[in-house]
Amino acid sequence: MTEKPQDLERLIHESLEQLGWDAEPKKLADRVQRLNIGIPLEDEFSIICGWLGRCDLVHKLDQQQYPKSSGKTYQVPDLLASFARKNGSTTTVLIEVKYCKDNVMSFKPDYFAKLKAYSDLLGFPLLIAWKRFGIWCLVSIDEFRKATKNYNLSFNDAMRNNLLCYLAGDFSYSLSVNGGVHISAKKEKLIDVVEAEGKINENWHLVIDDVYFTNGKNQQVRDLSAIAQKVFFSWDLEESQTHTETHVIMHYICKESSSLFAHMALTRLLSFHNREDRRVHWRGHLRDDKAVSNISYYRKGIEENMKAGIVHHIFDIQPNNVPEFMK
Repeated sequence: MTEKPQDLERLIHESLEQLGWDAEPKKLADRVQRLNIGIPLEDEFSIICGWLGRCDLVHKLDQQQYPKSSGKTYQVPDLLASFARKNGSTTTVLIEVKYCKDNVMSFKPDYFAKLKAYSDLLGFPLLIAWKRFGIWCLVSIDEFRKATKNYNLSFNDAMRNNLLCYLAGDFSYSLSVNGGVHISAKKEKLIDVVEAEGKINENWHLVIDDVYFTNGKNQQVRDLSAIAQKVFFSWDLEESQTHTETHVIMHYICKESSSLFAHMALTRLLSFHNREDRRVHWRGHLRDDKAVSNISYYRKGIEENMKAGIVHHIFDIQPNNVPEFMK
């Protein structure tokens, strides 16, 4: 059974505005479903852009066009965004947001031409935000190449020319093997002992008396800031326990190092905050961004972890082809 969207009324109203108030019920239902899939994707990318730190403004574009004939020439993209540059200038772009699980994204010629026409009309570059397998890339529409009929872009080429780091401030980092968090709990009182299938299980009343971290050299690290500690909530850590006569120590350790984009970490951190429902309700975070704001300055936390030896690499990835508007 499909869960009712939290803002169903808004989706219905927007669908009626697009189709007209006399729309057939089936067409209306189909449009509501399409918006319910598409709008959260736009919201997610908007929040990611704002959170990464260089986006001064991002907002949806009203796609209700008039006169009706304009739809034959222009396709209004999803978002308009303004980014601050290191040199003090500002870059404003149009963004069309897409989800495509295939290795190649394909645009029909008329759709491609109408997007380009709108971009040329306003004089703003047009970028495509593409989500695939939880990874976002942001690429110029000029990277699409015409095949037999359609304009195509492979995910490999999209990642090679990804502007999310260069323009929005995304980055990648790697957690050191042995990096982890350790929680020490003192045995205060034995409550009961249960024997089952030849094993003895003890139920203890425990009191946490110490929390510490370890780096790649298995050295203890203390006094990490709150934002630096969040790196452990963004990673898949292996759990184990050590038992002594007086304590139980719970270990959550990185056993295999790999790289993670900061924008992917945001999704994991918001999922962690919403423990009862691991899904991220992006539209809700647009209305109330307290949880997102609590993860601000994430890069500073990663840099703090790097000094402590918990993170061993930070990558600022540059595009293979820098678009003319970025030069």
